[in-house]
Order: sequence, then C-alpha cells, then structure tokens
Amino acid sequence: MLLRSLVAWFVFVLISGALLAAPTAHELASGLSRLGPRPDGEKVQEKAVTFLTDALRRAGLQAVRVAPVAGKPFIFNVEGILPGETDREIVLSAHYDTVKKSPGAGDDASGCGVAIATAAELARTPLRHTIRVVLFDGEEKGLFGSRGWVEALPPAARDRILADVNLEMVGWAGSTGPTIHAIPVSLKQGEDRGERVTTPGWLVRASTEGGRAADWPLHLADPRFSLPMQLLLRGTRVGFGADSGSFLERGVPAVTLSDSSFFVMDPVYHRPADTPDRLDAGRLEAWTRAVTATVRRLDGLGGRPAAEEEYLVLAGRVWSRWALAGLGLALTALLVVRHRFSREWLFPVLLAAACAIAPTLAIPLLALPALLALVRPAGGWRRLLWTLLGLLPLLLYLFLLAGAFAAGLSSWRAGYQESWTGAALALGALAAWVFTPRAPAAAAGPPSPPAS
Repeated sequence: MLLRSLVAWFVFVLISGALLAAPTAHELASGLSRLGPRPDGEKVQEKAVTFLTDALRRAGLQAVRVAPVAGKPFIFNVEGILPGETDREIVLSAHYDTVKKSPGAGDDASGCGVAIATAAELARTPLRHTIRVVLFDGEEKGLFGSRGWVEALPPAARDRILADVNLEMVGWAGSTGPTIHAIPVSLKQGEDRGERVTTPGWLVRASTEGGRAADWPLHLADPRFSLPMQLLLRGTRVGFGADSGSFLERGVPAVTLSDSSFFVMDPVYHRPADTPDRLDAGRLEAWTRAVTATVRRLDGLGGRPAAEEEYLVLAGRVWSRWALAGLGLALTALLVVRHRFSREWLFPVLLAAACAIAPTLAIPLLALPALLALVRPAGGWRRLLWTLLGLLPLLLYLFLLAGAFAAGLSSWRAGYQESWTGAALALGALAAWVFTPRAPAAAAGPPSPPAS
C-alpha cells in the first residue's frame, strides 16, 4: 500500500510539473503562427490576444493585460511584468501582428516566443530590475503599437526604462548568423529633436557579451560583412525599421536582435510559406539563452551608462570613439617616429585630425594606409601596388555607398549622414599618402681614412 501511494504521488508530481512547466519558445511560436495570418482588425486577432495572455501567465508574469492604443482602433498591445527589487525596468518586446497572407511564424511569432520563454527563465532567480514583456500590435502598418505605447508613457516612466531588447525574426535555420541591429533614427523630443540617435555602445556590448556567455555569438549589422554595414548605417539613412526605433525616438535605449541581416533576409518574409515547420527549435532555444544572458548583464547595471553613439564593433569588441581616436593617434606616433627626418609629415597630421573628428570613419579608411606607410617602397611597380592596396578601403566604401543608393537600400533624399569635415580630412590624408614622395635615403658619408 505504501509503495503504491509513493508511486501515485511520484506520477502526480511529474504530471503537475509538465502541466505547470513554462512553454518553450518553439511551442509558443508554433502555436501562435498556427492561428494563421493576424492582421489588425481581423477576428483572429482576439484569438491571438487570448493565446498570448495565457502564455504570459503560464510563464509566471503578473499584471498581464491588453492595452489598446489611443487613436488607433483595432491596435491592441499585450503585456505583463516580472516584479524586481526596484521599479526600474528592462523591456522585452516583439510584435504579434502579420501581413494579410502570412501566418508569420518567423515574422514575428518567433520573437514573441523567445521574449516569453526568456521571461520564464528569468523568473527562476531574483532580479533587481522589473522585467516587462510587451508584445506589440500594428508593427506591419508602421510601428503603430510600439509608438503608441512609448508615447503614452509619462516622462518619468520612460526614464525608468533602462533599455528595450526587441526580438524580430529569429529561429530561421538558413540564417547566416545571429545579428544585432542598431538602426539610427531621428530623435522626436527634447532640445536635440531631429538629431540622429542609435543604439548606445553599452547596450551593444551587453548583447555581444550575453551572446558569448550563451555560446551564441552576435554580430553587429551583418555576420559576414559587419564593418561595411556599420559604415553604411552611419553614412546613410537606410529604409528599414523595427519596434526598437519607437523607443530610440523618445530617448529610450533600445536594440533589435534577429536572424535576418541587411544583406540576407529570410526568403519567406511576408509570404504564405512563413509557417511553423520552418522554425528551428534549437536556434530558438539558443536565442532564449542568449537573451536571458543579455538581460542578466543589463540587470547588473545601476542605471543607464553614459551614452556611446559613436563606436564600431571590431573582432567582437565594441570600440568607443575615444578608443578609436587613441588607435589613430598611436598610428600617427608610429609614423612620426618612422619618418621624422623626411618630407612625409602631412599624412600623419591629417590622419590625427581625421581620427579626432570622425574616428568611426577614419580608422576603417586610413588604418591600412598608415600601416603600409611604415614600409612603403620608394618607387616602381611595388610602389604602385602599395598605393592601390592602400586605396582599397576607400574604393570599397564608395562602391558600397553607390550600391546602397542605387538599390534603394538607402535614401537619396537624406543624403550623406557622416561628418563631412571628417570625410574631407580622410580624403585629404589619402591624397597626401598617395602624392607625397618618399624621402630619399641619407647619403653615405666620406670614407674613413685608413688607420695609420
């Protein structure tokens, strides 16, 4: 009798644990996308809202609610919180609406699944920050849900948000790699209204460190062509956006994480073939680990660090403008020491000036010529080869800009967004590097008289 009771109790515990277990990202994304296309105002929207509110509660979130957007009929956001030790918040976001003909498993039921699964994982341990999961509606029509949600917040509530981590189109097996999107937008408030703002360097750093901790390395802008894409984002206004932009526009730090990059988009994006059978459960689990690790790093911050909007990610490390400027000055010092008695002084001077004003542009364009200048041949075909090699970064940059404008990836009307002064100094430095002749070697002295 005792043995039978123990067995029954053990079976009960197993069944109860399975019933109460938090859903996985794959289960959530598959379940949501099986409802079919979820455009605003359709009957299926109510089913999606019910599905998501139930999923948030199963994941352990509190104060779960449906929040209509003022002035936007049929736009309903869904949200819930994990209370922390303080009222300062970290937001996890995604969007659950779709275009009319797509079930949206990748775009963006996958993001909803990862956001909820991450919250369930975070609920296992105490947190300093309150975690708020917000699943937006109206993204496909123009970020209506996220813009309405952020704009409705009082200024004090916005200031309490440390950052938004937005999930968009994750879990695609054919992805070239996990990607961080830091898309510049125009600020819509304050004294700096109209200025370009982007994801701060400290938030990109937290994302890359979280990815490494989860063995899921993240790359800024594009896994294969990260630096060219970073330069394109800084030099032009691209025609892409995400819900993270609604936060940035109102001065709240935000980042978007995705399996689609600017150069390689999910081929079934906005198509009927975007179905749950294409979702990779292993990738969604890896994303859940990476986002969880990222949020835990953010949770360790006492507040928003100083803004870092000028930076580059090189070799997996975030280089601030000061670190890049320091690198440029170090190269300048090497050149001055190497050529202190020659006529090759103009290039180091312009290199230092360009790195001081626009280091995010100067280092990619001038670092290679600076290194080549240390050992540049005096003349002949070797000098020509050295010159062409040194100009290669500039030629590739110009080709990238022309291609982006021609393909409509970047806006012609917005024009060139990088520092014109910095660009002029970089071009001047390259001109000095090309046209300044190398000083001849010092003539040998007269022979020493023979010893008597």
